[in-house]
Amino acid sequence: MSSSEHVPVRHAATVRRHRVLQGIAWVLAATAGFGLVFAQTYKARVEASFVTKDITGLLGPNRPAAPQNPVDGASGLPVNVLLMGSDDRSGENGAIGGQDAGKRNDTTLLMHISADRSRIDVVSIPRDTVVRIADCERSDGTSQRGWTGQFNIAFANGAQNGSNADGAACAIKTVESLTDIYIDHFVVVDFVGFRDMVDAIGGVPMCIQNAVKDPYSGTNLAAGPQVLDGTQALAYARMRKGTGLSGSDLDRIDRQQQLLKNLASKVLSAEMLYRPQDLTNFVKAVAGSMTMDEAFGNFDALTGLAFSLRGINPTTDITFATAPVVADPSDPNRVIFSSKARAVWDAIIADQPIAPLLDAQSNSPANEPTTEPATGTGTVTDPSAPATTGGSTAPSEQDILNACAAA
Repeated sequence: MSSSEHVPVRHAATVRRHRVLQGIAWVLAATAGFGLVFAQTYKARVEASFVTKDITGLLGPNRPAAPQNPVDGASGLPVNVLLMGSDDRSGENGAIGGQDAGKRNDTTLLMHISADRSRIDVVSIPRDTVVRIADCERSDGTSQRGWTGQFNIAFANGAQNGSNADGAACAIKTVESLTDIYIDHFVVVDFVGFRDMVDAIGGVPMCIQNAVKDPYSGTNLAAGPQVLDGTQALAYARMRKGTGLSGSDLDRIDRQQQLLKNLASKVLSAEMLYRPQDLTNFVKAVAGSMTMDEAFGNFDALTGLAFSLRGINPTTDITFATAPVVADPSDPNRVIFSSKARAVWDAIIADQPIAPLLDAQSNSPANEPTTEPATGTGTVTDPSAPATTGGSTAPSEQDILNACAAA
């Protein structure tokens, strides 16, 4: 057989190989296309779940100066977010909190994210702080003149006609007028939303120092380390009365901040990052349970900000504080901002840490380390979890529970 007789055979093999490669290419292309379509569909569904509202027109022209590009070449701008817990009693929220008219923000936190994304400062404003409430406009064209009273009146004034976004606008105007801090974004979460967020990540670990029982909030917890489900965590965050409780709003703030710190630790910890379904459930719970401004309710913007905070360690990089207050001379059951508050507000405006400015009253017990700081970056505390680099060194759920048991 001559060599020429082998040519058609080699040619056929080459054609088959080309067809196989072409088939593989089509499969890869189809898979990539399906993945892109799925990602875009998922993104669209999440964004559709967000309840967003543009309240810019309700805030008026007389606002503090917005943060500018840092002169030191830092990678971004500082971000100030006003986080509010609404005690809305409509629908399923009424089954949790009882029927009650009106909406108030009994929990308000001013969260400052530093420009270099290395630090988060969170300042709680007590609901019982006596302040000048700003005049506010509502989206339906009505308005409300402000007066001097408890801080949580601001949200109630704005939300009088049922809109959480209107309540947020009035609260933002009041905070900005009191602090001179420009608020970039707002988030309002209700009872059901908070409960569902905690359940979405499988509960939050807590160290309960003393057994507590509060019939009003439904709290009934033994002392010791335990993982609270969404219903328990919500009751624990709301409670003010009952066995072992002082009834102080400042004490309630301390409990809420410890709970939020442990919640952040679980979300950022290696054990959570390696369970994509938990993260997906958490995102879905967040998407459907919050009212926020349009810029913050953007999937790309929100995930981009979250990604920029991937190196944050809740143990060392998040500072919780209560706004510096003293007893109101005219009413011992109320408080007013102390002379030390101005320094805290100025530090936030200047994108400087607030930790050095906190006294015993304003410094939160949540700032005490739950565990010894992890060594190195991206240390995985769960030996069964895959090794990783460049991630958060947040203590895991087991770390928190072990520390409580050893205390």
